[in-house]
Amino acid sequence: MQLPDVVRELKSFYRDGVHYGDLDRHLSEQDVQRWTAACGWSRSQLFNAIAHHLALGFDSSELSFEFCDAVVNDLSVAVTNTSGPRPQLFWDVYRAFDQGEFYHDDNRLEDPVEVYTRPMIARIAEAIRALPAEWLDGYVGEE
Repeated sequence: MQLPDVVRELKSFYRDGVHYGDLDRHLSEQDVQRWTAACGWSRSQLFNAIAHHLALGFDSSELSFEFCDAVVNDLSVAVTNTSGPRPQLFWDVYRAFDQGEFYHDDNRLEDPVEVYTRPMIARIAEAIRALPAEWLDGYVGEE
């Protein structure tokens, strides 16, 4: 199993156009365990690899805010239940999507996704693209 397989599964759980509360299934701890075993990755490697994919996919408008936000919200439970250092890339991406979930200062004239999330993800994606190709292998290997 590789990351594209994990992403395909995530897309089957979090379908565009289906409200988060109406989803048939959310990712679980069992999914995380299965994916790490099948990919041969640590939990931190998996979390950062998914975050990497979400950041680049959202930045290029290939992935929706709703999809990315649902994934990072549900994955954050597994991340907080992981011992050891926290996967920094995951938390950076999580915080970016979190900022798009609410109106800031009760200002309903601005779209929080466009004003907060999109620029934050653009900075993350720019930083990712500036790194050497093998960066993800080394970065996700940090435990």
